[in-house]
Amino acid sequence: MKTRMAAATLVALLGLVLATSAVADPGSVAISQLDDSDGALDGRDRSFLPPYDAALVVEWNETAYELAFAEDQFFTFKGVRAFAMMHLAIHDALNAIVARYETYAHHVRDPNADPIAAAAQAAHDVLSSQYPGAQNVLDGLLAEWLERVPSGDARNRGVELGADSAAAVLDLRAGDGFDFVGTYTFGSGPGVYKTTPPWDGFVFRPGFRWARPFALQSGDQFRPPPPPSLSSRTYARAFNEVRDFGRIHSDVRTEEQTDIAVWWMEFTEGSMNRLAREIVTEQGTNLWKAARLFALLDLSMFDGYVSVWDSKFAHNHWRPYTAIRTAAKDGNSSTMPDDSWEPLQTTPPFPEFASAHGAVCSSSLTTLAREFGNRLSFEMQTTTAPAGMPTRSFASFDQAAEECAGSRVLLGWHFRYATKAGLKLGRRVATYAGEHLLEPQGKN
Repeated sequence: MKTRMAAATLVALLGLVLATSAVADPGSVAISQLDDSDGALDGRDRSFLPPYDAALVVEWNETAYELAFAEDQFFTFKGVRAFAMMHLAIHDALNAIVARYETYAHHVRDPNADPIAAAAQAAHDVLSSQYPGAQNVLDGLLAEWLERVPSGDARNRGVELGADSAAAVLDLRAGDGFDFVGTYTFGSGPGVYKTTPPWDGFVFRPGFRWARPFALQSGDQFRPPPPPSLSSRTYARAFNEVRDFGRIHSDVRTEEQTDIAVWWMEFTEGSMNRLAREIVTEQGTNLWKAARLFALLDLSMFDGYVSVWDSKFAHNHWRPYTAIRTAAKDGNSSTMPDDSWEPLQTTPPFPEFASAHGAVCSSSLTTLAREFGNRLSFEMQTTTAPAGMPTRSFASFDQAAEECAGSRVLLGWHFRYATKAGLKLGRRVATYAGEHLLEPQGKN
């Protein structure tokens, strides 16, 4: 887990002694190169500062992943919220020192603070607030990063700045309703969501649709239009596709398609942050850009979940499990009932439309495409990968998003129109976040 960097190097700058510990990755960029176009350096020459790469952001992201996964394996929304808050605090701390991008919650400048100390303290304080049981682990990691920064005024100012940045983000997100459980009453009739085995009336977090987004104005800002009428040809085509390809013992689903369906079952909080860690490392992304990227990635994931939860409970659409077993009541002559039909994997306990996995994969991959270009080729891993399919390779982020969304049809969880709606919803969320938050300084 630990990323090791070289010992601290002392650098003279305008009569001050400023330290950094980041190794000069070949693709990294010096702070002076980051900001000489927008005047953020206030006329001071920082050309002697060494490059800052993404190593700090990568290590704290991986730490956040391990803590969140150990606590609940991302079965709640706490992990993605913690990711977003931590990366926003890191982003704000760095941009208080060199204002490359607009900040989110903390808007005080301190150009004389050390960036490594500020970013590490910000990450530490957010994660400590969310995972107090891991205090010793977090204190140890913070100490390792601070050891790379020589003691003195710059480090002290960095520590203070990082703490203030974390506090500002935490204060802003207090009472955002992410943990509101809410209530739900089952309806009746064709097309309406019914409980599916083995949940016996349990519905997961209907109240999350009311959580306050990070970027969006509200959860219903991009609510998709309703799913197609049960009597329509569109519905019949989607019905027959998931009935044939999503059943547990399918005669038409190939072995490769079965593996793909299972491969994509990992929660996106894990798979997409892992992918981002690998890409920023391979691309030599500098610290400022990496901090912004991870902040947008995770806040867009959170907002994607809020948006899709709004859609699910607003439209209250039934799952294929119910639709296929009770098709005699849907009024469509092109759909035939099968009262023994079972999906490839157990259906999740909440309404169907739109696909959450499609939406959040789409928001994540759209964020990466906005930074690196859609046509970047990459290899990806998941924790649910079958033995015969350890990785998947993609020629574009769009290709990965399409496969991710489509996997839910192969699992027997979603109709095709729900995965398409999820893809569109995720793209809209990520695009809005990228255009309205953390914008480059001096943008017209």
